[in-house]
Amino acid sequence: MKRIITYSFLLLILLSGCEDVYRPDIDVVDNVLVADARISADQRINYIHLYESVAYYDNASTGPAVTDADVRLIDNNGNELKLQHYSQGQYRLAQTLDPNLQYKLKIQYQGEEYESIFEDIPQKPSIDSVYGFEEVEIRQESGDNDVDNVDRSEGIRLYADITPNNENPYCRFTTRFVLQYNYVIDVPGPSGIGMPETVYGWRSSYPQEAFNIAAPPEYSGTKEIKKHALYFLKNKMQYKEEHIFAGWIVILYQHGITESAYNYYDDLNNQLESEGKIFDPLYVQARSNIKCTTDSDQKILGNFEISVNNETRYFLRYISETAGFILREIEELHNIPLSGEQVSVAPAFWQYPYSKKQ
Repeated sequence: MKRIITYSFLLLILLSGCEDVYRPDIDVVDNVLVADARISADQRINYIHLYESVAYYDNASTGPAVTDADVRLIDNNGNELKLQHYSQGQYRLAQTLDPNLQYKLKIQYQGEEYESIFEDIPQKPSIDSVYGFEEVEIRQESGDNDVDNVDRSEGIRLYADITPNNENPYCRFTTRFVLQYNYVIDVPGPSGIGMPETVYGWRSSYPQEAFNIAAPPEYSGTKEIKKHALYFLKNKMQYKEEHIFAGWIVILYQHGITESAYNYYDDLNNQLESEGKIFDPLYVQARSNIKCTTDSDQKILGNFEISVNNETRYFLRYISETAGFILREIEELHNIPLSGEQVSVAPAFWQYPYSKKQ
């Protein structure tokens, strides 16, 4: 409703041709409790992060941490586990969950009580296959119709086929891209003469896009998910002029989630897609599974989520227009630091286009 009022004032000003700038008053509202309550059931250590929302004009990325709440995890047998405050609004869960039980979150804060619904623990997800197609990605940088502000990138978009192995056929994807590159330096030899040596370098990045969620098609009798779009990677990337692109390592995390978590992320995606579009559908309240049980008018932002995760890795390297690209799964899951460089000797995780080293 506030967005309708704001946009109506803007349209009125444009149509009337007024020179005075209208500055509407925005009501000051109390901060709302925010719960970032995502638990990975296959991890022993998890954290639930509580903080307060910030005002519209506040430049802070997150609000003040909530350090004095009572946070409990309750199973469907009535057993309660209290989470101790660890640091900066993070409440620590230091044990794994029983896959045969359901769990709900309960928070007591400033005289109010908040509870989620009971959530199942999904089974471990899997992927049938990952493949790619050469595509051109077009991004409108400024949001207007100026063709000079269009960014065109040639690359490969990865897709996945998924056959869910349980009654919860929903998943969310996150990823880490590791860019490999080489360059040559001179290293002093025994006689003092410089000897050329290859530097093996890598840098990580995390795509900042909408939530990548997958579910079977609506109104279909099958639960198979075909050609689900994953991520787009450019054919070549250079951080410095002397760097030679040596391919991508794609670390793909597949999170098995429940239907309520899928609906929550779907609502958030709809909100992100409608940002800045006056005549698009209005923002909707994300379907959170946490409610205030002591005051129905009291709001809480966030969602309680239990996921089970699966990690797969792939090497992607564009070769040429005629040869196409190489995409293969990486079997050995070495630890890869976020960034680094090594001289002469490639790190253990390094990937080559062909069979020199796997």
